[in-house]
Amino acid sequence: MTIDISFLGALGTLSIIFLFYIFARLSERLGSVEKMAPLYRYYYVAIFFLAIGYFTQLLMVNVYSAPENFPAWVTSSWFPLLGHHVPLAIGVTIGLVVTWRYWSWLVTEYRK
Repeated sequence: MTIDISFLGALGTLSIIFLFYIFARLSERLGSVEKMAPLYRYYYVAIFFLAIGYFTQLLMVNVYSAPENFPAWVTSSWFPLLGHHVPLAIGVTIGLVVTWRYWSWLVTEYRK
């Protein structure tokens, strides 16, 4: 994997973080108007997990470029799994559930 592609992957993760922040702000406003439970706060939990994955991804770019400068546990195969993939999956799942709770009315309105 080249370093340029790894940076583009990190940029994609960063864009999902910004997307969830926008969803959090919009859901906060929608929830205050509709008197909904403050579930938008879970977007910030999702952003936290995505940020863990993002920083691990940036660390792994450096590890791939010079693996001899890092300890063995960072260069092992389980570190990207536990540091990037699992937090990313948790964050996106939380975001999906909260998005469905707040914005599912758009699907039902479209079908009418």
